[in-house]
Amino acid sequence: MARRTFVVVDITEIFVHWYAGRSKSELAASLGVDRKTVRKYLAPAEASGISPGGP
Repeated sequence: MARRTFVVVDITEIFVHWYAGRSKSELAASLGVDRKTVRKYLAPAEASGISPGGP
């Protein structure tokens, strides 16, 4: 299994799409990352009470 290097822009893109209301599966498919990776980066935001679909 190979590791992929992420830049801040990639992680920001995950948050932008998630906050817009896209599912984690849709995010993973469209950005070309694994669903587990998406969950890993979104977990702290969800734990702090941030939810998708804001104003």
